[in-house]
Amino acid sequence: MNMNDIQIPDNNYYLFKSCTAGSIYPGIELSTRYILDELKLSYTDDPKQSSCTGFGVHIGTIPMETNMALNARNLSIAAETDNNNVICVCPMSYNNLKHCQKLISKDNKLEKRFSQIINQIGHEYNIESDIKHVSDAFLIKKEDIVEKALKTLSGVRAVTHHGCHYSKFFFKEVGAGNYEHPTVLDEILKSLDCEVLDYNEQFLCCGGGLHRYMIDKEYSREIFRSKFSSIVDVKPDIIVTQCPGCTFSFDYLQESLNEELKLEDEIPVLYISELLALLMGAEPENIGIDMHAVDIEPFLRDIGILE
Repeated sequence: MNMNDIQIPDNNYYLFKSCTAGSIYPGIELSTRYILDELKLSYTDDPKQSSCTGFGVHIGTIPMETNMALNARNLSIAAETDNNNVICVCPMSYNNLKHCQKLISKDNKLEKRFSQIINQIGHEYNIESDIKHVSDAFLIKKEDIVEKALKTLSGVRAVTHHGCHYSKFFFKEVGAGNYEHPTVLDEILKSLDCEVLDYNEQFLCCGGGLHRYMIDKEYSREIFRSKFSSIVDVKPDIIVTQCPGCTFSFDYLQESLNEELKLEDEIPVLYISELLALLMGAEPENIGIDMHAVDIEPFLRDIGILE
């Protein structure tokens, strides 16, 4: 494993929830909690947490200063808990929180202003919490996950897609591999005996990056066509993702290309926590697998999770 020289906390997590995951794929958060529970890790699922508003910033509806103030609050309420190592299920949240943390810390006037606001609403200003993506936590816990797994991925051919917001902004903090070729998901899957396939467009965005899908769907579709065509060429059994938005692209948009690419069978798509939870014994109906556009059940039968 090409692990970078970064420290990833191994417990006491503050689970930072995602708007996209919660509204489209609730199984992402359900499965994440399942894994943390099975590993007997301490974590906080805080009802006081708000959206990071990252998507609103990128489509121009939320001013950046408002975004920073709101996330100063999010980080401050995380710091008040015993489980203050923030782990995000959404790379946009990961990137946005880290970006706000960095910008505020460099501006004494902003920091003083936000500190006063946070104190006025009854919290102690503190934006120093460590911020990681949930897949980083799974990476350092992969031996424990393997030990808890009831099934392996032996014989499964997978491709991975790492979110742009994870690897292309704070690129020095990629947990394994590098920003051009992150291997966080690959390392986790390989520990479960999965064959992880390379493909030509691994570095390419899914097409939905930032606000692109909202303002120019045809351009977005062209990017997705290039990405998905490259995946089809290597004939994987499963696409494993790290981002709720990317999961949506691969899951919902591939149907529009099936006829053009002469794809005989759709390729199932699972976010990393969904796949790991299923291998660790989670019941598919309990973690929202039926919310996926591409039917997951044939794949689950192939690996012995369903009869």
